[in-house]
Amino acid sequence: MNRSIRQQNILIGTVLFFLLISFYSVSSIAQTNYSSNGVAKTIIEGTSNIHDWEMVSDKGNCTMTFQQDGTGTINGISNINFTMMVNTLKSSHGTSMDNNAYKAMASDKYPNIRFVSSAGTIKANGGNSYTLTVPGKLNISSGTKDVTLNATCKVNADKSVSISGSYKLNTNDFNVKPISIMLGAIKTSPDVTIKFSINVKP
Repeated sequence: MNRSIRQQNILIGTVLFFLLISFYSVSSIAQTNYSSNGVAKTIIEGTSNIHDWEMVSDKGNCTMTFQQDGTGTINGISNINFTMMVNTLKSSHGTSMDNNAYKAMASDKYPNIRFVSSAGTIKANGGNSYTLTVPGKLNISSGTKDVTLNATCKVNADKSVSISGSYKLNTNDFNVKPISIMLGAIKTSPDVTIKFSINVKP
């Protein structure tokens, strides 16, 4: 009889031990919202029959949620939202280039470029550096396309996170016609590269 009671006590103790371990593991994972607070650098690079070109914006807003364990290691990312107004993009070729770009993207009807993702994967590279893989929807003008963005990120001493990456696309996929300037004397290629550099803080 005593042996049976001891066995039951051992079984109960073992179950309680694993329950405590499971509770600790779950409770030690924290979810923290991060934001760029309206500052995000975006560069669109392209070519034309005359010269290469780029348009730059330092304004944009990006929010996301990081999952971190008790040691501060990031092991998850979710709720990614990026928005940038088209007319904040500026080129070094003057207002003619800018206005034609806004017209090509129909910024009067579609004023924002957006990227939205419910979740992505994150891989630790060591030294507070990570690689992000984030599938989501990219919306430019009247077009929306499923894309996967790859980026690197680093956790800084002030707990902010710096994220950078690039993505190549064809503007025709988003119903954006190549930019035409000087009655067609200058015409851009539909192939462009979007580069982004964002610093988000909790």
